[in-house]
Amino acid sequence: MNTFIHILMSTTLVLAACGGAAPPPKAATPVAKAGSISISEPRVRIPLNGRDQTAAYLTLTNTGTKADRLISASSPHAGKLELHAHLKTADGMMAMRQINQIDIPAGAQVPLTPGGLHLMVKQVKPGLKVGDVLALKLVFASGQTAQFDAPIVANPSADMGKEHKGGHQH
Repeated sequence: MNTFIHILMSTTLVLAACGGAAPPPKAATPVAKAGSISISEPRVRIPLNGRDQTAAYLTLTNTGTKADRLISASSPHAGKLELHAHLKTADGMMAMRQINQIDIPAGAQVPLTPGGLHLMVKQVKPGLKVGDVLALKLVFASGQTAQFDAPIVANPSADMGKEHKGGHQH
């Protein structure tokens, strides 16, 4: 009996491992489009108290057959937006760096998330509250642009910011 159960369990594991890959996640409903690029799930963290910079996140989905690149971003509610990535330094540490572009391959989804690619929003005008929106404009190498509102969301670093004064949280 034990041999039968062992064979049955082994067969089940092999069949499960050989099954087809899970389908890729579907993109959320887009809030804007720029040619074949859809923008979804935009959000901007509320700046920590006393600071005038924060981060914006979103998902870029390219439904076209040609790659494109995000080359700049702007907002009338901020003095400057930069494209950023967390990259490994020569000593093996992760560090945030400004980059010139974000590649969006044909048929791909590129998430801008905490700890990865993101938009740094600098010189944010004061007075934003959770639930407000920040108008954003994205410019792509193809010449296409997209304008949309990104909701202001809570910043989970708020409590950490109290412990790490002067640190760069986002």
